[in-house]
Amino acid sequence: MGEQGTQEPKGIYGKYHIVKADGSPTDPKAVYFVLRLDTDPFARRAMVAYAAACEEDQPALAADILRLVRKTNTVHG
Repeated sequence: MGEQGTQEPKGIYGKYHIVKADGSPTDPKAVYFVLRLDTDPFARRAMVAYAAACEEDQPALAADILRLVRKTNTVHG
């Protein structure tokens, strides 16, 4: 903690352990970046940008992402 109880900015650091839903191993050389949509408005904006980037090649994915972001915005503002 910084002065007067404020938290120091941490940048990127290892906060999560990634496990595949089906239990199969992850690639140990892979790079993952976790976004928490329910508490982080920057994460929601990043997902909107991702949806825009993949919309032409993967329209179903883009639509799913936007639906998730809208749902998260409705619940968490």
